[in-house]
Amino acid sequence: MEPTTNPMPAQQQPQSDGSDIHKFVVMQPGERVICQIKRHPFGLVSMYISSGILAVFVLGAAVAVPTLLTGVTQQTKLAAVVGALILVALIMLFAYVNASIYNANRWIVTSDSITQITQTGLFSKETSQLSLANLEDVTVDQNGMLQSMFGFGTLRAESAGARGKFFFSFCPNPNDYARKVIEAHEAYIANKPEETVTANRPLATTTSFNQPS
Repeated sequence: MEPTTNPMPAQQQPQSDGSDIHKFVVMQPGERVICQIKRHPFGLVSMYISSGILAVFVLGAAVAVPTLLTGVTQQTKLAAVVGALILVALIMLFAYVNASIYNANRWIVTSDSITQITQTGLFSKETSQLSLANLEDVTVDQNGMLQSMFGFGTLRAESAGARGKFFFSFCPNPNDYARKVIEAHEAYIANKPEETVTANRPLATTTSFNQPS
């Protein structure tokens, strides 16, 4: 009979929330995902509006300009429309690529750390990790009426070595996610107090609202 290998006990196996987390985070035994934070769709509104306006302008110009000019053949008008359709397709492709890059930015909060994935281009991505042991401050910034109305803002997590580096703009429900980060940090303190540099200083969420005067 072939020897059998005992699987890792269930309580020691990395746990996920069902998302494809392991593409971004190397999970340690016993580590579990608290939440995955993706950007609020409001950040895409201006891009969609500008792309739509540009597409309408290109199509309108392709139809109107040859009509206003004298001596333009039917073939030339057709070529202008085809060229405009190709240009509109490129505009839509550009918008799709930018939306994909925007949506690829995320935070993954686990019971051990915060992983920040920063996507700046199709082939440009930076992944940074902040251990909950080194977490010193969690703040939320909501500037202006739109952020308050639509429920998004900037979530920041800081430590002495990564101050100003871990911030997530267009974070949906930032106060809720800030609480989850703080609760994960407090649970980490309870389980591993000897590893936590902020064990004697509990964190609190600092929310800043800057409304236009």
